[in-house]
Amino acid sequence: MKAAMILKQGIPLWLLAMVLLAGCVGALAPAEVPPAEVEGEIKRVIEVEADELTWHYLCQSFWAEEAFSAHLANQAQFKADFKQDFEQDLAQWDVSASEYNFSFDSATRSTAARCDIHDATSLRAGGEYYAQFEWLLRPLGLDFIDDNFQESEKGLSWQGSINGIPTTVTVKLPTINHCVYKAWEHPIGHCHAHAWWTTGG
Repeated sequence: MKAAMILKQGIPLWLLAMVLLAGCVGALAPAEVPPAEVEGEIKRVIEVEADELTWHYLCQSFWAEEAFSAHLANQAQFKADFKQDFEQDLAQWDVSASEYNFSFDSATRSTAARCDIHDATSLRAGGEYYAQFEWLLRPLGLDFIDDNFQESEKGLSWQGSINGIPTTVTVKLPTINHCVYKAWEHPIGHCHAHAWWTTGG
């Protein structure tokens, strides 16, 4: 009856067929499509902290269950792959790393890679420390200014997504007289990929 009424109102037969077909498909489709199972790395936390001319580096990655199990079963390979990839990035900026330490946490399904970074900071005349962060930022596709890092008296930080992975990056700088590390400011501040401070404030 409805079909006859629709046809009388001048709606083409092909359009009627499409409407009826859509109704049938909708009736067969599930109410919600379950999300695809997450694979690989699902979250990343990166922290670097100044210690005179050395940086203490931490990269903690959280993994889907299957990926973590694979890393746990092949720890030596995970460590070797991390060091190779990381040191290739560092070499582009004449920066080096030592004192590697790795941990695997089954409770949180996370891996943590720690090391010390050398040759990224220089001490200039007048007690000015000048640190370059291309080695940290460029592989992540980040920039202190263009990506709006949060500025504070304790350093610079950022939260966002990198290649679909929720990522937090924290650069812990020395607290000097409670001065905020602002862009282009002196004697304490930063630019696109560098930061500086003086021991005397």
